[in-house]
Formats: sequence, C-alpha cells, structure tokens
Amino acid sequence: MKYKRSIIFAILILLLLTGCAGPAKKPQQKPLPEKDIKVYPQTAEQVKALANGVDGVDESTAVVINNNISAAVKVSRFDRLRLKKIKQRVHSSIKKQFPEHEIRVTSDKKLFAQLQQIEAQINEGKIKSLSKLEQQVNKINKDMKG
Repeated sequence: MKYKRSIIFAILILLLLTGCAGPAKKPQQKPLPEKDIKVYPQTAEQVKALANGVDGVDESTAVVINNNISAAVKVSRFDRLRLKKIKQRVHSSIKKQFPEHEIRVTSDKKLFAQLQQIEAQINEGKIKSLSKLEQQVNKINKDMKG
C-alpha cells in the first residue's frame, strides 16, 4: 500500500512540475529595418476611392505598408444588415486593382478610428518611427482576424 502511495505521489509531483512550464512562446516576428519599410499614401488614396465606390460604404480609410493593405469602412443604417457582403465587395474590388498585395478589410469602429489616426499621421508627415508604425498596423491587422 505504501508503495502505491509513493508512486502516485511521485507521478503527481512530475505532473505538477511539467504542468507549470506555461504555454510555449511563439517566436516573435522580427521587425524589418527602417530602410525596408515603405509607406504608400498614394496607393492608400486609391484603395479608399475603390472602397468608397462600393454601394453601402459611407466612409473609408486605408494604410498601405510594403505589400500590405489595411482598409476600414463605415457602413450605417440598413446597410449594416449586408455588412459581410459589403466587406467582400470592398475586398474583391481592391484585390482586382492590387492582386499582389495582402488585403485586410474591417468594419469595426475602433479599428476604423485607429487606422484613420495612422493615415492622418502619414499624410501630415508626423511619423517618428516606421518600425513602430508598422507594429501598430500589424496589431490592427491581427485584431481584424485575417
């Protein structure tokens, strides 16, 4: 009986020790050097024009860094009932014009405001660090979930 207890006790201690290791950390993506980060405000304006051309879109904002397009749209009233289709139309409209880019579209109000703020900083030339700007946009893209 004592033998079984000591085995069970040893197993429990092993389980506790291995279970406390915590979740495995994902390797973090290394930020690009400043010189490798390119911001394209003219392309962002084209993306906004494409998004605004979609029926149901009231307003849009966009940021283009390297080959990543991050766009956000405002949709109101009854058009919100067709939100998924509107976002798909915006995405396909942008994809037709920029097939080599990775495109993300959101209608989340908070993300819209964040992207709009970043767009304003770019247009006003108030960017202090391109790598921090890229990190902010990457976080927004992650929050868009695809």
